[in-house]
Amino acid sequence: MESRHIKTFLAARASLLLAFAGLLHLPVAQADAVAAERGGQLFQQYCTECHGRDGRAQLDVISDATDLTMPVDYYNGSSDQEIYNSIANGAGVAMPAWRTVVGSDEAVWDLVHFVKSLWVEQP
Repeated sequence: MESRHIKTFLAARASLLLAFAGLLHLPVAQADAVAAERGGQLFQQYCTECHGRDGRAQLDVISDATDLTMPVDYYNGSSDQEIYNSIANGAGVAMPAWRTVVGSDEAVWDLVHFVKSLWVEQP
């Protein structure tokens, strides 16, 4: 094989390997309807007391609970990882850590996917 062809071949292989390596960092639960549905069930069980059944936080219980339909207003960011961290580890004074309550990292990711399904606009 000519040197030029070898370089092209190696560059193509390197691109594929880098693309594959990027896939290794995806969260366990993928953003799909099944994950969002599981997250919705968890949300109804654990989150409605402060965020309301519709996620808009229009309750008198917690005056500064985040309206989950407006990602631009999230206190701690609206990336997947930031939402995960807020749910899993807690956020601010009033939002407790839920990771141990919901039982697994996958359950927290399901909640992330459900929360994102509530967005009325994409950031």
